[in-house]
Parts: sequence; C-alpha cells; structure tokens
Amino acid sequence: MGKLKAVEKLERLLAMIPWIMSNDGPTLESIAQRFEYPEPLLLDDLTKVLFMVGPYPHTPDTLIEVLVEDGRVWIDQADWLARPIRLTPEQGFLVLRKAKTLAIIQGKNDSYALNSAIEKLEKCLGQSGDTFDLDIAEFQNQDLSEINKSIETGTQLRIRYYAYSKDESTTRTVHPIEIVNRDHSHYLHAYCNTARDYRLFRLDRILEARGTSKINNLPDEEAESILNGEKWDLESEGSPVTLVISQEDSWILSTYPIQNYSSTDDGGFEVELIVTGIAWLKRLLLRLSPNTKILKSPDYIPADLAKQTAIAITDRYKQNL
Repeated sequence: MGKLKAVEKLERLLAMIPWIMSNDGPTLESIAQRFEYPEPLLLDDLTKVLFMVGPYPHTPDTLIEVLVEDGRVWIDQADWLARPIRLTPEQGFLVLRKAKTLAIIQGKNDSYALNSAIEKLEKCLGQSGDTFDLDIAEFQNQDLSEINKSIETGTQLRIRYYAYSKDESTTRTVHPIEIVNRDHSHYLHAYCNTARDYRLFRLDRILEARGTSKINNLPDEEAESILNGEKWDLESEGSPVTLVISQEDSWILSTYPIQNYSSTDDGGFEVELIVTGIAWLKRLLLRLSPNTKILKSPDYIPADLAKQTAIAITDRYKQNL
C-alpha cells in the first residue's frame, strides 16, 4: 500500500464509518485491508482526525466518538453518516450541474460511471438533457480536446497562459498529469518547463493549447508535486508585501498564500503575502476595506497604491462620459 494523498485519506475515512458501525467492532487489520489503508496510519487518523469530525455547530456533543480497544474499533455519534444523505431539490440541481461540467471537461463519452450518475440524477429531478443542459464556452473548444489528448497519451503540451497575478500571457511547455478541481475552479495539473516545478493552470485561463509528439519527462522527485505536497505554488518569484487589514477582510487568510499573519489591537490583522505583479495587488486592494494600509513593500509599490488606483479608475471613467 503506497502513501495516500490527503483527498484519498478523507474519502476512505468517510467511507469506512458506516461499515465500522454495522460490523460491531471490526479489527484494525480488517479495516486496513478492506479500505487499503496503511494500518500504522489508520490508528492515528481514527483517533486524531476522525475523532474531531462532526456536523455544525461542532460542539463536543456533535463530534464522532471513536473507541479503540484490544485492536478493535467502535464508532458512535455518527448516525448522520451511517445512512445516505437526502438532498434537497436545490442541492440536487447543484450536484447535477457539477457533474455535467465534469462531463464536458473529461469528454462526454469517456466515463460510463459519470454518465450513468448524471442519468440517475436527471431522472430523480424530473429533468433530461433537453431541459437541463450546460453551455460553458471556455470548456467546449478544441484546446480542451488537445489537453485531454495529451493527458491520455502522456505527451507534452504547448500552452499560452494568462497569468492573472501579472496581467500578462506567456507561452510555455508543460507535461500534463490530470485535470483537478480546487476552490470551485478546474485546473490542469502539470510540470512546467519554464518554472521547473509542478503548477496548477486554470482551464479558463489557458488561451491556447497545442499538442506535441514529445513524451512527458517528469522529474524523479514527483513527491514534491502540488497535489502530493498540498501546498501553494506561485507561478514565479515575487516580493513580500505586508498589509494591515480589518476584521471584515479576514477572508483573504484562507483565500491567498499568506506567509505570516498576526492580530492587531483593534481586531484586524497584519498579513504578509507574496506579490508577483502590481496589477494583481491593485485588484486586491480595490476589494479590501478603504482602511487597508500597506505597511511594508518593495520600492516600486507605493504606500498609497490603493488611492492611486482608485483615482486612475475615476479619471478614466470621467474621460468616457
């Protein structure tokens, strides 16, 4: 059994809950074999990870109870995971939309299991392909076909990619691995020759893709890839910028790759993040509270950048009146 990725661990932990509950104390060995989970890791994850899982409001009385005794495992207070969850119509339509988006990305004829699930969802919701279809222009083009083909054949790909952080497009050669979903967006996971590292490229920012006949040549240290490391990898080197933000802007702590942060006396935060392009920083500052301050930055980034950007936008608007 090889090393499991974080997503695989979560999926298997959730899948084993109802099985453990219905088998009255199965052994750690039997659980590890059935779910292909490394036994030394299983005990640690059952008692330190699964033990902290529970529905809102996450109070002690709602958390799962895991009891391990004499090599056997019992689980209590997890009835909400011991039976299938009933979706509301709204949730059902959301799942159907996600499934159809995935079908477009992977190719409608490439997955029998996915197509079967879509048909069952449509039947439950009283829909069909004629009444509930998707038209996602950025995923329905020749470039996506080239990307899928390169993944299937294990060949390198030439892409023209728009970097949002630097507000510019670059052409690079990548070694495609797979298409993944992160933070509600779809990405191409690939090794990039330009960055000499693994990267995630948002599909809707790949402006052009052309396949090649060259076989992928991934470095030996694949364990350092984004998905295995569960880490942020920036597209290029950047400069550290320290901002002082208010409590209402605390959402950026979980949205962007923050280097360091600390609380301020007024309930806000002092955050340090890496900025790879001034255009990206301008857009961020316009989304934050007017009280946001640039505390530390390189010489080319002025302390009143937000004010300058707002004035420039206002002047441009006045010129177009």
